[in-house]
Amino acid sequence: MERVERLKKEYNVEVEWRPFELRPGTPPEGIPRKTRPGEAEPGQLLTGHLGEMAKEAGLVMRRAPLTPNSRPALEATEYAKDKGKFEEFHDYLMRGFWEDGKNIGDMAVLAEAAKSSGLDWEELSKHLTERTYSSRVDEQIDMAHRMGINAIPAFIIGRYFFMGAQPYELFKEVVDKALEDQAAE
Repeated sequence: MERVERLKKEYNVEVEWRPFELRPGTPPEGIPRKTRPGEAEPGQLLTGHLGEMAKEAGLVMRRAPLTPNSRPALEATEYAKDKGKFEEFHDYLMRGFWEDGKNIGDMAVLAEAAKSSGLDWEELSKHLTERTYSSRVDEQIDMAHRMGINAIPAFIIGRYFFMGAQPYELFKEVVDKALEDQAAE
């Protein structure tokens, strides 16, 4: 998040977050993660490339104890966008998941995020039950697949597209190229 804020300030750009369901079909309770050889144990800081990128960005990223069903969180985030509370809600969920290992598919966690962000949980809960934002999320995920996005994070800046945790310098280079392209048009 710090990189995004830094980029927004340094270049006066807008950032638009879009939903992407990494593991469709995950059951509502999530899937307990099994530690693979070389991985950090649940609750420990991530290692390897992702761990290094997190450290460089000033983020705390711990190995989550489970893979959550992110669909309710994606739909709730669209509601938060409509209410002008996206950043607060998104930050709460990301920090809850990466720092504390919270299950962002759990309604109690979404209620905490809503209340912490100044959102009306009763209203949001009704929208989640009625699946008000389901088609909006589906459309954006379909668009991502058509664009070739198959992992997160993914970034589109101007006509440039890249995926994965990247150093801040790459973002600067890409924004500079996109601005050069725009000036040449």
